[in-house]
Amino acid sequence: VLYSTAAAQCRLQQWQEARVTLDKAVVWRPEGRTAILDLALERVQDRLFLEPMQVPPGEFFRPRKKDVEQLDSKDFLGKPKVISSIIPNDEYIGFEPLRPQKQGFYEPSVDTVR
Repeated sequence: VLYSTAAAQCRLQQWQEARVTLDKAVVWRPEGRTAILDLALERVQDRLFLEPMQVPPGEFFRPRKKDVEQLDSKDFLGKPKVISSIIPNDEYIGFEPLRPQKQGFYEPSVDTVR
């Protein structure tokens, strides 16, 4: 991700920012696996554009198979529980039925329309 960020910064002519981004990538990369990043740093110092790395679809994150097999399904939320009142031991069992509406209460009067 940092390499592609640096590639975008190169396209925007932000050479110093690209160099800083690649320096971060070198620090995060394991020892002895920085050859691509070292080459990219040289290209940035020479003010040459970097091409973003192409990641095949579906390959961005693939955990190891043995790690996935060890996972147990866990229910982090627990069983759903319906709470209808914040009052403990409330015995209220429902809501009032609809009340009959007053005729014309929700309709605008002729005087307010004018």
